[in-house]
Amino acid sequence: MIGLKRILLLAAIWLSAQNSIGQPIAIPKLDKVYPFVKEEANVISNSGHLAGLMEKLYDLKTNGKRTINILHIGDSHLQADFMTSVIRTTLQKAFGNGGRGLIVPFRVAKTNEPFNYRSSSYYHWQSKRCVFPDQPLPIGIGGLTISTTDSCADIRIHTFNDSILDYGFNKVKLFYENDSTSYGFALLDSLGNQVSMFVPDTIDHYSFISTATLPSPTNRIMVKVTKTGEQQRHATIYGLLPENGNPGIIYHTVGINGAQFQHYSEALHFCEQTKALSPDLIIISLGTNEAYGLNFNPDKFYADMQMLYTQLKKENPNAGFLFTIPACSYRRKKPNLRLPLAAKTIIRFTADNNISYWDLQGVTGGDNSAINWKKNHLLRPDGVHYSLAGYDFQGNLFCKAFLNAYNTYVANRPK
Repeated sequence: MIGLKRILLLAAIWLSAQNSIGQPIAIPKLDKVYPFVKEEANVISNSGHLAGLMEKLYDLKTNGKRTINILHIGDSHLQADFMTSVIRTTLQKAFGNGGRGLIVPFRVAKTNEPFNYRSSSYYHWQSKRCVFPDQPLPIGIGGLTISTTDSCADIRIHTFNDSILDYGFNKVKLFYENDSTSYGFALLDSLGNQVSMFVPDTIDHYSFISTATLPSPTNRIMVKVTKTGEQQRHATIYGLLPENGNPGIIYHTVGINGAQFQHYSEALHFCEQTKALSPDLIIISLGTNEAYGLNFNPDKFYADMQMLYTQLKKENPNAGFLFTIPACSYRRKKPNLRLPLAAKTIIRFTADNNISYWDLQGVTGGDNSAINWKKNHLLRPDGVHYSLAGYDFQGNLFCKAFLNAYNTYVANRPK
């Protein structure tokens, strides 16, 4: 009898799964609707460019056996991960949790860090952000680099779970400057016991990656510097990638305060190292800082976009690209009227390159919409950054547009 009940239960689960295949993804409802939002304009424009990605998502939803990597590149709007955390968790709840994604040790570098993980160290590390190209230290995948000459140094990483998403991991990839003078690295558990050594990548043969595995999933680790040769004198780290080995979406966020297109294209190793993430989709959310400058030039802005796009496309020829247009904000005490000009330039660029874009600025009212953001307490006092409610709202708007594009693709997909 018990055996029969178990068989019937398994059959019901299987039938439920089969019935969900090809069905529309439920679109999250907005917590609050604002009158200045043009919901009919909340679409992914030229979404046909993303057909390859949508087919991969359909395959993931149908078979549950693949990992899809999304790399989102931006500025201070992304560094704190408020908006992108909404996107990450929403898409993972829809398609599966492949892991937290890239971790950049911002806190060790003494700058603000996403709320969903913590990096720490009792040792002093030098640091550099990509917005300071004249300073020493190369820049890699994280847009920020930390370095030390202390052969006893370490870094502690703690990932925090979402309400229903477990961000534990059993494997760690370390992005670092791997030359003859670099220290080695050991992986320690939360109790300080060494469980593994980082060894060079042997699958994809990336010289800037070493990998270490854990005996069981955890949310806490320590990466310990180890000196094994007389010539070794520095540890220079670009980022860490915790992995859980599960199918689903991995949502990597790289955001640096003050960043512009040219900062990423001029970073020594950034574009090269993006290929190690195997991105299926690259989202680029930049333009606020360019438009804030007094000398904003649309032609230079276009050229800077082209430079970064060309470099990323070279390293990731099979990735889809999605540019986002920043919402309006203030410059000093008035709405920044250079942002609408930046928006027109981004739209022209995406049309010229036949790639997708999402017009957050247009969706939320266009030229003078910063006034409405401020009136509804969605902007911070600086007039440039948004409140938690503002970023949460932006994340949900993006998810609605993106999941609607997916549902439309599935509905029209050849059977």
